[in-house]
Amino acid sequence: MAEPEIALVFSPETWVEELHRFVTDHGGARVRSVVVDPAVALDELFGTLVVSSRWPALTHGLVDELHARGRTVLGVYDREEPATVDVLRATGVDATVESDAPMSEFLAVLNELEPRDDVRGRGDDPAASAGHGSYDCRWIAVGGPAGGGATEVAIELARAARGSTVLVDADDVAPAVAARLALPIEPNLRDAIDAVEHDLGAIEHTLIAVPALGGAVLTGLANVAAWSQVRAPEALRTLRALCRMHATVVVDTAPCLEDLPTAPRGRHAVTRAIVAESAHLVAVGDATPVGVVRLLGWIADALALRATGSVHVVLSRAPRDAHRRAQLEAEVLRTFVPETVTCVPFDPRVERAAWSGTPVASGPFRRALAPLAVALADVDSSFSAVAIS
Repeated sequence: MAEPEIALVFSPETWVEELHRFVTDHGGARVRSVVVDPAVALDELFGTLVVSSRWPALTHGLVDELHARGRTVLGVYDREEPATVDVLRATGVDATVESDAPMSEFLAVLNELEPRDDVRGRGDDPAASAGHGSYDCRWIAVGGPAGGGATEVAIELARAARGSTVLVDADDVAPAVAARLALPIEPNLRDAIDAVEHDLGAIEHTLIAVPALGGAVLTGLANVAAWSQVRAPEALRTLRALCRMHATVVVDTAPCLEDLPTAPRGRHAVTRAIVAESAHLVAVGDATPVGVVRLLGWIADALALRATGSVHVVLSRAPRDAHRRAQLEAEVLRTFVPETVTCVPFDPRVERAAWSGTPVASGPFRRALAPLAVALADVDSSFSAVAIS
């Protein structure tokens, strides 16, 4: 029988170093990686994740995703903290072992967890890695430079979508959907993540029904300082959970794509992850020469994160002059060829809707975006949309 291939979650507990040293010197298992960031636990190839009960990233959602990729989880607890066994089992781990157990017991449990060769290596499945295959959902990311109007486009896409719809505010820089639609800030995204990751309530109870949208809204973080409380994998698993329940999920997130490795979690990691996993991208920017330059730079950064997927461009507050609109479209097409280019004219109804806290009333704004909504729905009759503003 082949040796189990494991990933060790790094912690200062003595059993971690002892297990690593034992299998290095005596065999019985192979350590494929030492995990610090929970995202690595999803990217690396191994059969079993060995993790302490004290690791804060160990959640029900993470264990479910590891199981979906054909992996198992061994939870390690302290004999002096027997209650942590129940905590581990609540997350769905496959087995538990005491931290002071002999290394032979660790290996015995690992061999029981991974008796089949076909368990190892499933992590190289691109569909499982991206989340599309396992969760049967397609995301459409709507984004662009700050101030381009992507939030309004996201709200309109949610209103125009077919079937059951959810609008999610995942903007960790300037959450605005609650204020824009005159909604309470609780329950919010953090509550939805707790429901998915820790089984603290039901995710449907975190949604606020908005009849004017024909669907529901999941509001954003109560304050910007809470950005460090959200991990990108948690946010993605929450979106996937919503995708399984609703035909369309529209998510409004931050416009920033810079990779800023701020400890303990990278700033803008949530936005980058959503863009990277989107099936289609709708890029929104101001219909001015400077706005187009900024939009094209944003698109270049977004495409660097994505292996595949189409791109749709929306130029907001476009001038009435047809010649000027044609110049802006030509500048976009000179750089790359998107699936569609949509010019959305200035519409005073947008400003009036912002004051009243309602979706935009019927007029030029909605008429301009109607063909795009139809095109996106035709790509997949049950699409999920992700908006970044």
